[in-house]
Amino acid sequence: MNIILFGYRGSGKTTIGKRLANQLWKTFVDVDEQTCRRFGNDSIAAIWDEHGEPAFRAAETEVTKELCGRTDLVISLGGGALMQAEARAAVEQAADAARIYLFCEPDELFRRISADDHSDKTRPNLTPLGGGLEEIEAVLAERDPVYRAVADKVFDVTHLDPVNACRYLIAKCL
Repeated sequence: MNIILFGYRGSGKTTIGKRLANQLWKTFVDVDEQTCRRFGNDSIAAIWDEHGEPAFRAAETEVTKELCGRTDLVISLGGGALMQAEARAAVEQAADAARIYLFCEPDELFRRISADDHSDKTRPNLTPLGGGLEEIEAVLAERDPVYRAVADKVFDVTHLDPVNACRYLIAKCL
């Protein structure tokens, strides 16, 4: 069985996903990381600058489709992956998979993203609002209904550290 984690940037998809994979003896795969490898780059922002967002999204969709066809993975989707129709269909149609939306309140997402120096250097702003709380609220308002429609389970990680989030995920969602 695959476990597919999705949510906004900063929700803990990678951190929780790695812990979850380790505890469940599965392989962890990050769609953003795999997509960046296809471009020979570790920065989504640099890929967007050089090739454009559409090229990144097309590669992200292909990676998502490929990973959804494999088994025994914990897959961390990119925050915008489900906004691509083909990637969303691949996740929805993935056999033997638990689709889990890691929900987090916008204020906490802003706090987490602001505290992560790496994120600011490697990830592009998603709107002209500049990456702040306003942007998070606007983008999350667009994505949240899609995330909820695809999710088998919605798991609120707003007030959980990765250790407890992983513990509760295993106990309540899997």
